[in-house]
Amino acid sequence: MIHLEPISTNVFVVYVDTITNDVETFGDYFLFGFQNGFTKAWDYVIPVVLTRNTRFVKFQIELCENVDVEDPENGVIYLAPSGNWDYTLYNATKATLNPQFATLIDEGQMVLDENQIPEVQFTSYVSNNENLSTYVFWSSNNVWNTTPNLFNAYQKLWQSA
Repeated sequence: MIHLEPISTNVFVVYVDTITNDVETFGDYFLFGFQNGFTKAWDYVIPVVLTRNTRFVKFQIELCENVDVEDPENGVIYLAPSGNWDYTLYNATKATLNPQFATLIDEGQMVLDENQIPEVQFTSYVSNNENLSTYVFWSSNNVWNTTPNLFNAYQKLWQSA
């Protein structure tokens, strides 16, 4: 599974031998196709190859902020929305954005992270717990509560409640 972060340069590895194969000869170019799980639309990019050996190929793809600045021939692409995507990896003898002129060598899943703040902001509560005690508010009708929202509530230590 490939894990990509939006608006950043992503480096990842695909374990495939594209050098020593007696059945097939490989070209020097690669093509990634990404299909969104919701829209079913395909986006293609020619990645930058950082390392290539008989065990794996290390790629670099830059995810940009909008479609106006993408350059898929040079490894820069815009992908949205975040979520689960399918990917296909092709090998070709010349640089192309058309998978019809390339050979499929790998396919799998890709996760595109969200690049936004969460809908609900979480604020952790930090209390002074030096004496390992918690205050409990005890009402006149013998019902305890952790907030002083009852009339005539008074504090009792947790150990004595």
